Amino acid sequence: MLINAELKSARISPKKVKPLLSDLRKRSVSEVLDSLRYSNSKAGKMIYKLVASAVANAMNNYNVKIDNLKIKLLTADDGARYKRYWFRSHGAADVRLKRTAHLRVVLEEIIPIKVETVKKSIKASISTPKNSTPTSVSNVTPSLSADNIKLAKADVGKLKTKSIGKKIFTRTTNK
Repeated sequence: MLINAELKSARISPKKVKPLLSDLRKRSVSEVLDSLRYSNSKAGKMIYKLVASAVANAMNNYNVKIDNLKIKLLTADDGARYKRYWFRSHGAADVRLKRTAHLRVVLEEIIPIKVETVKKSIKASISTPKNSTPTSVSNVTPSLSADNIKLAKADVGKLKTKSIGKKIFTRTTNK
């Protein structure tokens, strides 16, 4: 089973991310997260968050343990480029490209788990016990009597008559 996570248009050049990725491929996820947890580089922090997101997807959607995952694919591709101008002398300008990257991680199970067992465990966690009875709406909502309605209307009347304070601005701009 493959689990994907992507980070599109990350505000970092792919050239700065690619050297870090070559060391992380084909390793277990727990090793990668441990090595990136205290990384000082911007690329390291982005990759850590991306791998952690993929692990969360795997645990939530497929009920896979973190020890059973390894990184199959880890890529950094070019994204859109922001074009800015760098003004030079004599009225000239150079184009400054601010590059972005599309980061992608694909996780793979080390020991595959059958999909049927995953579906059964998810159904078991969702199903309600047979002995429990659902609560009815009449048990939850309080009963409204005539006295309660009169008190509620009196409270609303008090709120309407109270003034918060004087108006600060008396002028209007649309005359």
